[in-house]
Amino acid sequence: MAQSRRAYYKELKKVIDASDVILQVLDARDPEGCRSHEIELTAQKSGKKVVQVLNKIDLVPPQNARAWQRHLRGEFPVVLFKATQQTQSSNLSSGVTLHKKSLVENAALVGKITSLSGAVGTENLLNILKNYARTSKDSKDKQVITVGVVGFPNVGKSSLINSMKRSKAAATGNQPGVTKVMQEIQLDKNIVLLDSPGVILSTNDQTNSLILR
Repeated sequence: MAQSRRAYYKELKKVIDASDVILQVLDARDPEGCRSHEIELTAQKSGKKVVQVLNKIDLVPPQNARAWQRHLRGEFPVVLFKATQQTQSSNLSSGVTLHKKSLVENAALVGKITSLSGAVGTENLLNILKNYARTSKDSKDKQVITVGVVGFPNVGKSSLINSMKRSKAAATGNQPGVTKVMQEIQLDKNIVLLDSPGVILSTNDQTNSLILR
């Protein structure tokens, strides 16, 4: 087990080191409980951009998702997200853009949208990544950026990647540990996604090792 922890930590570290942007995927039912401040700090110290993705918003009331978004965005950009529930291997439907006002003013509409099989929030997230890919405010040229997707086991990292890619590009499963090594997925000509193993940083461990659950 210790060897497995070290191996998973090594793969996670490779993802962070190789990335320009870190997407930390959080479960909307308990965002703080599955949040790693250590990963955020490590990413920031390395000069990486950090974006929080509040996934599985279909499992909480719209008002709760909006409240968490307001709370978390004081530190980082926050995107509300629901991964696709479609099972085919390719040509998944495009995502629905979720507007901020709809979460408060039209909860019924949000409930209807999130109950569908398609993804929600893909365009919102893609717009943020495209902005990061721009070399400067005065230039229309874009550069290739690498985006690391990190988070606890079963928060939906691989499902998020598949929703963004609109195909089954990353392996998924109900049991933790499906992703064991870094996986590289070309989202488009300017954005590369890196899937990482699901690991948890133990705050009680003085060696700051990452523990797999």
